[in-house]
Amino acid sequence: MKRITTFVICILLLLPLFISCAAENEQTGSAVPETTAPEETSDPEYTPDLPQLRFDGETFTFLVHNFPCFAHLYDVETEEDSSDIVMSSVFRRNAAIFDKYGVKIAAVRDDSAPMIAKNAFKANDDTYNAMWLKVDDFFSLSIEGAFYDYGEVPYVDTSKKYWDQGVVNDFTYGGKLYGLMGDISTSIAIYTHLLVVDTTLANKLDVSLPGLYDTVRAGDWTFDRFYSLLRSCNAYNDNNGNSIRDGVDTYALAVPPDMMWSFTVAAGEKWVVKDGSDYYTVATLTERLQNVVNDIIDLGNDKFITVATWNVGKVPGVSDADTYGYTIQTKFYNSTALFTDADIAAVLEARANKDTDFGILPEPKYDKSQDRYSTYAYPFYPLLSVPVSVKGDKLSMTGFIIEALAAESYRTLTPAFYDRALSSKYVRDEHSYEMLNIILNSRIYDPIYFYGWAGGAFRDSLVNMLTSNKKTLSSYYAKGSKTLNKALLKVYDKFVER
Repeated sequence: MKRITTFVICILLLLPLFISCAAENEQTGSAVPETTAPEETSDPEYTPDLPQLRFDGETFTFLVHNFPCFAHLYDVETEEDSSDIVMSSVFRRNAAIFDKYGVKIAAVRDDSAPMIAKNAFKANDDTYNAMWLKVDDFFSLSIEGAFYDYGEVPYVDTSKKYWDQGVVNDFTYGGKLYGLMGDISTSIAIYTHLLVVDTTLANKLDVSLPGLYDTVRAGDWTFDRFYSLLRSCNAYNDNNGNSIRDGVDTYALAVPPDMMWSFTVAAGEKWVVKDGSDYYTVATLTERLQNVVNDIIDLGNDKFITVATWNVGKVPGVSDADTYGYTIQTKFYNSTALFTDADIAAVLEARANKDTDFGILPEPKYDKSQDRYSTYAYPFYPLLSVPVSVKGDKLSMTGFIIEALAAESYRTLTPAFYDRALSSKYVRDEHSYEMLNIILNSRIYDPIYFYGWAGGAFRDSLVNMLTSNKKTLSSYYAKGSKTLNKALLKVYDKFVER
């Protein structure tokens, strides 16, 4: 699937959103958890339980999957301070680790990191203390036995809140956890999905007031409410006056094929779940799951409100190869889409290409039965693993420094990321931290999206249903789920054999 891969290193301002229709002025439902900006804290859940040790003269070396995981922001290691607030925080974080523990942080960045990791595993090479590998490559090697279960890594406490608890929960397999993510890196945040909203178009449509913020806070931001808003705000405009709904016109929503995945996750649904023994199995096709998929297909193919990468048609001056970027970027930049389904990476260039304000919202729950918002991360992000070749004192130092880096990142890197994301030529508003917190702290992870198995064919079939506007999930599921489950059983067999 074509992805937008050219981004600037700066993180965008995620702007104030004052949007609602009259129907959005209600404030009902259960409240979402209170969220605040990262800050200094003495909370023991954010404080590492580390003894006072020094490792003077030691170097901690990361192997870093250069592309695509860290294509947008190198937040592992930098040799000098920077005027960029995020890179400066990386420098200060690593300097703090050196001052406290006498350890220098180094990184080897390589596009071929997965192969380097595989060769190091075969050769029992302990050159690298830890590895940042793209999630699918990480998963393949973890099944081969290349990495430690974090329960065997000294000093790492995965219950601490500077570790992403969604990762801890969803990546634990048979009681074992081989990869981590959290405040230690912003890379997963880059690929986190959200809705961006053009405030210029919102104001033009008289879609104003902070009603949607209130709806999110109340826990009432649901698929039906979102769909109703899109239809009632009358965003469509025949910009070229040809009486044909084409890619030049203005729409309420612009979407990529990824919406099948992002909206399914937003509904709190998974295709691969845990069984009673903590191993993966195919989810049961419930009536709710089938309704979720059918409603996503309806939304993506509703030509009254939606322009999609697969139905944008011929756009003057835009080649067929460039229609993806046109639909997701250009229509957002030129204020011809009110909402755009995107991830943070996909809007990084807006700072250079868009002159008007925009805001953010989490993607909607499916219904109010969900107790929380759920967020999808496109599987270009890395996970942090410790090679089994690292042993003895080096293993102890490795676990110690990983934990220290994660805790220090919570105090330095995460606040810098938020500040860069929310401060720019536009004015920060009081709601931005809250919305961003909800989005970044609501991720759930389904293995169907990051591992091949027969899952690739399964994922593709879901997208094909969307782009062909065919509600064939129930007929496909019987065969597709059996194929997927056989692949999952092979993973289980390989796992337990070792």
